[in-house]
Amino acid sequence: MSEVDQKPEEISVFRKVRDILFEPSSDISSDILRLKARLLSLALFLVVIVAPIVQLFLGILFDNLVLYSFVPSVFFVIYIISRTKHVVVAGVITTLTLAIMPYLFLSSYTGEGLMRVVLPVIVWPVIASLFGSQWLKARFEAILIVGQTTGLLLYCNAHPSIGLGLALEPIIDQAALSLVVLIFAWSLNYYLAQLEDHKQFLEQRSQELEVYTSVLTHDLGNDMQIIKGLIELLHENKNLPEDSVSYISTSLAVSERMTRVIKLFSAVGRGSEYDFIETIQRMAERAMHASGGTQVKLFIEPKIRSKDIRLGILLPLVLENLFRNTAEYVGEGAIVTIRLGLVQKNLIITYRDNGPGIDTNIKPRLFQKGATSKGEERGLGLYLSKRIVESYGGTIELLEEKERHGAAFIISVPFRS
Repeated sequence: MSEVDQKPEEISVFRKVRDILFEPSSDISSDILRLKARLLSLALFLVVIVAPIVQLFLGILFDNLVLYSFVPSVFFVIYIISRTKHVVVAGVITTLTLAIMPYLFLSSYTGEGLMRVVLPVIVWPVIASLFGSQWLKARFEAILIVGQTTGLLLYCNAHPSIGLGLALEPIIDQAALSLVVLIFAWSLNYYLAQLEDHKQFLEQRSQELEVYTSVLTHDLGNDMQIIKGLIELLHENKNLPEDSVSYISTSLAVSERMTRVIKLFSAVGRGSEYDFIETIQRMAERAMHASGGTQVKLFIEPKIRSKDIRLGILLPLVLENLFRNTAEYVGEGAIVTIRLGLVQKNLIITYRDNGPGIDTNIKPRLFQKGATSKGEERGLGLYLSKRIVESYGGTIELLEEKERHGAAFIISVPFRS
């Protein structure tokens, strides 16, 4: 078997081992808490493995074998707790245990070696502060730092082999380092809490949107089916005046278009994928039927394939709005030309019609709310179109073409393959 064939299996085994050793309990739902749980399990696991190696390297493992065997055993028990849903309890116990460690190590000091005082006094309290910043509230963390500093001062001063003069400087150093850890961790936890609240807010709004689109598509969909059915019945009536047939045909095409729009919102609620090119082709056909005499010419670069591009589901509504504007301002005999092209990772859509163009008084505020020549309560189409395009990281602009008549727009939208 080749090395290439073995690699996926090795990665799979690694992930299984990682999940067994560090993946939190499934009862923990918060993403931030799960991240903290992974880090806690990893740290405890390393302490259990690394601590005896460090003690052996420093030559102190056999000086007090009972003490140096007791420490990894305690952390191993906490590690087991961290693998359950009681990970917060494990975090608090870890913090308090780390805060006690300096006293255990200093109790065996007999007056030989300055580092055997400096290391416990600095290392363990700072690590305790670091863990406490993750599992204690800020005020309790501050109490822990004050308690550690005061306790070490009193303990070292009372210890017959240490004295305050020997331990004062490292104790002050650990207090300063612990304070820095507190400030940094408090800031980090604050922003993480804000991020968690924002995520919950987005999840709630997403659920509301799903319910809203379900109600919208159900109620409006049923109403549109009734309207469409009645129009079809009228269309089949042989006794209708000839001038009414064209109006009924247009109404039927409009109702079909609205039905498609409602189905599009249904897809938004489900987060479904769709075929953008096929959707545009159907929209062009419906636009020609909905507006009598309108011609739609669609040109697509050969290299564009639907399966290679994924675009936002609301994007077809932008073209739907442009079709509607053309039909309204140009009327019969409207000619629309749409070109789809690719530039790097952007889909370029060029839309042109043969109408009178955009009023020069409206151009400066064309994409603003209320920009229209049709009176009040109008002019939301291009404003909302711009909002939709920009929500997908794209742009929509009016093209200035002196040699051509009509309105022309260019839309650029990044796509994911």
